[in-house]
Amino acid sequence: MKKTLAVVLGAAAALTAASASGGELEEVNARLELLERQNAAIRKENAALRENQRLIEANARLKLQSRRAAVDGARTSTRSHQENSAFLAVSAVSRQNGNPLQSYAADFPVKALPPTGPALFRAWVEGGAIFSGGDPISSFYGRPGQFDLTPKVGWESAVGFDYRFAGSPWHVSGQFRYGEGGKATGIDSTSLTGAFGGGSATSTETWAAAYKETHWLADLAVGHEIAGSGPSALQLKGGVRVAEFVTRSSNSDVQVFSASGVAPIVVPGFPAATAFSSTFSTANETRASFLGAGPLIGIEGSVPFAGKWSFDYAGDAAILFGRQLSTGSSRTTATITPSYLAALFPTLDTLNTDSSRQYAGVLSADIQVGLSYWLTQNLKLGASYRLDALINVFNETGTSNAGFTPDRYTHGPRVTLTGQFDAM
Repeated sequence: MKKTLAVVLGAAAALTAASASGGELEEVNARLELLERQNAAIRKENAALRENQRLIEANARLKLQSRRAAVDGARTSTRSHQENSAFLAVSAVSRQNGNPLQSYAADFPVKALPPTGPALFRAWVEGGAIFSGGDPISSFYGRPGQFDLTPKVGWESAVGFDYRFAGSPWHVSGQFRYGEGGKATGIDSTSLTGAFGGGSATSTETWAAAYKETHWLADLAVGHEIAGSGPSALQLKGGVRVAEFVTRSSNSDVQVFSASGVAPIVVPGFPAATAFSSTFSTANETRASFLGAGPLIGIEGSVPFAGKWSFDYAGDAAILFGRQLSTGSSRTTATITPSYLAALFPTLDTLNTDSSRQYAGVLSADIQVGLSYWLTQNLKLGASYRLDALINVFNETGTSNAGFTPDRYTHGPRVTLTGQFDAM
């Protein structure tokens, strides 16, 4: 701008020198004044252009900062979302890229939706074999005899659910289990032969025993996620448990005496008998049970690894307060063949019953660990091992412990199928 002004002033001076007339001088001055005004306008326009350029650069910097902040926020949100629901993140990328193979090849979810997601409902069904243990189950007979009545391999099945409220770490869950131990039996006998009444006689005695256990429990609990979210969270639960444990046992002692070729036995009105047999038997039946309810506390969770795999765990403990009940019957019979000899050899048929009950507390505890594999985004199959314990299930100091032992354990492998769905 200074160069332009110098040129103008030089031109003006030349014009002034070239002409001495007053009119020409005034014309030159007017032109100079016009040039000065144009120069001032140009300076203002240049200043405005520089300010506009500064504002454009500042705006660009602000937009860049805003874009970077948005990208960082999106990355953080995406990382959190992936940690809570890997499948949803993979599905979103697949939809954006329009590549279904990418979604198919990606890992299925091992974690549930984040707490801000919709409600999540899980349902499962389980079954497997059980082995029974604890204090020995025995039945004594004769003088030296003893039957081991530890239950054989049995079975257990269960169903359950877990509902997580929308946008919340709170859950409500429940389960029902029923199982039976394999029936255990024992049998033994002895036999003697000798002379009797001019003939021969045989005496036999047979002992038999049987034992069977059944059990069921029902839980209803409220849980809170204390680490993670959804089915992969470490969930602390509290609620109530109702359970029943039942045993049925029986034993019998049958004595048979038979004779033949003996001196005739005469009963008026009937033919003489030279052979007969008599049977004397005692049969006992006992049902012992505990039914109780009480507070429950437990944990449950899952640790994902290797894509679709997860390590699942659960444990519960409850104090059950309830009734211990024992009912029993004993039947004794004596018969003879032929029946008309009953006039000489008395027969009988008697039945005695008894029952007793008392109230007690029982510790119920269980633990289960296993591995699961996500077959689809909503379905997983798991294999685990479970142990259930009932401590002091029958009080030995009471009168209702007939044939019943205080501590019982059941354990064995399980197979679990779980489905999970977004709930409205």
